[in-house]
Amino acid sequence: MKKHKIKLYLLIVTILFIGILYFSLKDNYLDILNALSNVNIFYLAIGILFVFLCRYFLAVTTYYLAKKEIKDVKMSKMFKICLIYPFFAGITPSSIGGESFEIFYLKDAGIPYGKATNITMQKLILYQISLIIVDTFVVILNFFTKIVPNDGLVTTTIILNFIVNISLLGASFFLVYNKKFNSFIMKKGILLLNKLHIIKDTDSVREKLDSYLTNFNEGAEKLKKDKKLFFQMVLVNIISLLFYYLSSIPIAKSLGIDSISMLNIFIIAKYSKMMCLLFVTPGNSGGAEYCFIYLFERLLSESSVMAYMLIWRLATYYIPLIVGGIIAISWGKEKKQNEQITNS
Repeated sequence: MKKHKIKLYLLIVTILFIGILYFSLKDNYLDILNALSNVNIFYLAIGILFVFLCRYFLAVTTYYLAKKEIKDVKMSKMFKICLIYPFFAGITPSSIGGESFEIFYLKDAGIPYGKATNITMQKLILYQISLIIVDTFVVILNFFTKIVPNDGLVTTTIILNFIVNISLLGASFFLVYNKKFNSFIMKKGILLLNKLHIIKDTDSVREKLDSYLTNFNEGAEKLKKDKKLFFQMVLVNIISLLFYYLSSIPIAKSLGIDSISMLNIFIIAKYSKMMCLLFVTPGNSGGAEYCFIYLFERLLSESSVMAYMLIWRLATYYIPLIVGGIIAISWGKEKKQNEQITNS
């Protein structure tokens, strides 16, 4: 992605943030600001810690998948990559930039593109399986607690959420484990690009592609055979997701919200995330805030809901995005310095 596109996406995120801030504060801004000024920093810090523990456990998955390919892989680099991920995922529509940049940074960490792509695809499969398990568990919990009403909007969005996630999981499995399909599509693509005069040396590109596909398929077979690792990584991803959604509990505590049980806060936070999946704005901005308010407004006063939503988004979206951006910049500077040392 070119720098001007990154700047454009950051501008969109900034405009959306200002818009959300305006519509959140425009009616009861004094009450909301009063609630925000009395935030308990200790509980807020725990909530933020939970969000970053989510990133840590995702890094554990990346580390073990990468270690199957490159023995001297470093956990610290995998953690950095997982901290950078929210920046690129958070500024691109529907988080489409996250996986692409993860592959780029894995390559930068010394993992060939074929293996890096395979690691990212395997990680996506493990994540989708874990997500569907957690989503199903929460829907069952809500069946008994009935904290989230099954009205038309909720039911429709939750069904669509499951359809999208299951479809994405099926497509990921198909791409990773169907060798003939990958080879056919990519090689046909080379011929098309050659006819369009984009690729000239088709033999050279085909040779590189064969090497790429070999690496890709070998990595897929390793995970397929290593069932113990597969189930361990699913468990690690479930723990990661639980930390992310449980962060809403200490965040509520930081605002003195104690009228809702911890279990119900967890269920509502998960439902709000499931519902906003279909919003294609960067970071689901607009949709995430609307769904959060929609589900909590029956249980809290307007000013409490607005303050809670703003702190929740700050902890779960804006802070990880800012931290990811800072680490991405420092990574780039470190890379330039290393290149200058090598060239000199």
